[in-house]
Amino acid sequence: MTSLEQIHMLVDELIQQAKTGALVPVRLPGQLEAVKDALNALSSAAGAAPVAAAPAQSGAGETTGADDPVAEVMKEQAKFISHAVHELRTPMTSIRGYADMLTTMGQLNEMQKQFAETIRSNARRMEGLLTDVSDISKIRGDTLRYALKMDMYKNIAMMVEKQMQPIAESLGRSLTFDTPQGLPLLNTDGELLAKVLCKLVENALRYGEDGCAVTVRAKAENNTLFITIEDNGIGMSPEDLAQLGTIYFRSENEVVRSHKGSGLGIPVAYGILKLLNGTVAVKSEQGVGTTFTVSLPGMQ
Repeated sequence: MTSLEQIHMLVDELIQQAKTGALVPVRLPGQLEAVKDALNALSSAAGAAPVAAAPAQSGAGETTGADDPVAEVMKEQAKFISHAVHELRTPMTSIRGYADMLTTMGQLNEMQKQFAETIRSNARRMEGLLTDVSDISKIRGDTLRYALKMDMYKNIAMMVEKQMQPIAESLGRSLTFDTPQGLPLLNTDGELLAKVLCKLVENALRYGEDGCAVTVRAKAENNTLFITIEDNGIGMSPEDLAQLGTIYFRSENEVVRSHKGSGLGIPVAYGILKLLNGTVAVKSEQGVGTTFTVSLPGMQ
């Protein structure tokens, strides 16, 4: 059985369970991990390169050649995964919704509260994983839709802060935004850029220790916007830094392994940034911290 056939079989099984109400929440993470492993095997067999952030060379939907078999496989895979993710999101939403309702249906003891919270947190995690799998598939298949329009970085930064501040508080970290006046206007997709920054900020927040501080700064130079996400967390080794952006890569550092992750967050961020004509540079030192610097051209 080929990797692609295995993916079809695994996802078809999940979709059938979703339609019949037979999904078992405790089994779902393992089932999705199996799909991820099959995707990884397909990527390796196709010889696909890691996603890297660099100025985009083509617009949305532009193909790399109709006679490129790898490109055609990636496009077909993107379509299939997009359909599968759509089918799986419905039962995941129901699982989380009913778990939320449990707290309003009478007094729960401590064990029942713990069970309900476990269902809710895993449902949120699976929804995030489904989104990342869909995004990385679309990026690699050149089917991710985006709409460039005039936007202000200030508005995007406010979106990121609103989403990330609760995570910072729950982890006991500090998150600060330094957004000066006079920054250049951007010709970008604000929602996608916010997703990129959220990925980088969340990465900085999660992979730190108690008291870790994360600062997001912006500045302008020659009509180019520079956004830095700086933390004083665990940092990365040169070996880990060289692998950053490789799909499914996760460091062996025990702090990193203590948090559940898929190894898709940074590749998704890098892939989207490339579509938005952006670049990223990373500096990191173990025990000192990490700084991501995102650069985007201002409107002409």
